Amino acid sequence: MFLLSCGEEKPVEEGAADIQKPKGEQLFNNYCMQCHGVAEDRIGPALKGSLARWDNDTARITKFIRNARETIESGDPRAVQVAKEWNNALMTPMPHLTDQDIHDILEYIVK
Repeated sequence: MFLLSCGEEKPVEEGAADIQKPKGEQLFNNYCMQCHGVAEDRIGPALKGSLARWDNDTARITKFIRNARETIESGDPRAVQVAKEWNNALMTPMPHLTDQDIHDILEYIVK
């Protein structure tokens, strides 16, 4: 069985799997997992425990996620430390993520 949406045919099962995933997991899969694992390092550090490493300061980590370079250049001590630990590799800016999106991602990786 196929559903038609905007002229595309998609199997029902394909969309159903996405609906069942929590929003934070969907966002993580779309924007983070290319470079980060939840529990393992990849191109970037594992994200499990990252909120604690930022002293549970969601405002600071949100700024870093949106624009790591800007946060590093502002002198934020944790941002500078992350840059040093990862050979000054910069995370891709994520200005399109809303505060709620970032909250949902952080909630997902904390679990």
